[in-house]
Amino acid sequence: MASQEQPGRVVALTGAAEFLGRELGNRLLHDPRCRRVVVIDVREPNLSGAGLEYVQLDLTSPNAGRELEAVFARHRVDTLVHQAFLSHPIHDLDYAHELQVIGTLHLLHAADSAGLRKVIMEGSTMVYGARPDNPNFIREDAPLRGVSNCPQVADLIAAEQALWEFAARSPDTTVTCLRLASMLGQHSDGFMIQLLSRPLVPTVMGFDPLFQFVHESDALEALWLAWERDCPGAFNVAGDGVVPLSVAIRSAGRLPLPIPHLLSERLGGFLWACQLSDTPVAFFDYLRYLWVADTTRARRELGFRPRFSSHQALQNFTLLHRMLPKVPSAGGRP
Repeated sequence: MASQEQPGRVVALTGAAEFLGRELGNRLLHDPRCRRVVVIDVREPNLSGAGLEYVQLDLTSPNAGRELEAVFARHRVDTLVHQAFLSHPIHDLDYAHELQVIGTLHLLHAADSAGLRKVIMEGSTMVYGARPDNPNFIREDAPLRGVSNCPQVADLIAAEQALWEFAARSPDTTVTCLRLASMLGQHSDGFMIQLLSRPLVPTVMGFDPLFQFVHESDALEALWLAWERDCPGAFNVAGDGVVPLSVAIRSAGRLPLPIPHLLSERLGGFLWACQLSDTPVAFFDYLRYLWVADTTRARRELGFRPRFSSHQALQNFTLLHRMLPKVPSAGGRP
């Protein structure tokens, strides 16, 4: 823990190569309440500051647990912010599992040994699953059901379960998980961004589910609030309101490609198996059913107030990426 001679918190940060981790690291490095930021990654981050320490460490390494224990002890880490998760599905399922599940277990084991003051983990509302019997707004105490035959979401659920098991045996540690809706922004990447970046967006015929989005700056603010305040538990983080999938596609200047459900399973499975698609077949359930999260708890306990609604985050994203068709000028020239 921080000594009296050197006051301030010491934060270990994973996932600093991505937008949220990098921007959070920058804010921490310029906050007088934070004495040191220890970035743990396989590559050096694009960060600079007097209090920055970089530790090159692969979370998938068999020795990662012991190395993390030594890092936490050497730097007297008191807070862990864990964001080393894949922003979109990949075909190498073994690597994804090692990074997201085993890597999380390594970090939590080291956090347990070090007796950390706080652990914050980035999660996803996808853990609730997209199912026909979901309530209109899913609260944080709902079961994490995911979707059938989907190792990508199963890994996120397993990482969260490990987090709550750690919380149960570490009552003196404030443990927080932010379940983010689909994040949109200039620097973001993810399932919905990949989907809306296609000229033709596959949809499931007869279904038009509602979606939530969170602007990347609002997601960063939620992380900052979790660092500033001691708020244990899970929190849904999303912009206000919902957007039907058909509206999201139209707003992005794309065209829908309706596919019958049975054909979507067969065709999607074939394309994924041949590595011709970046959308796992199980993700088509998220294009069929409701998975809208209730954000009341984040407002009440974290004090989270999104600047962008779901629709505004979508509009901002499409304008940044020049997805909207150009409006002709008065002279008729594009």
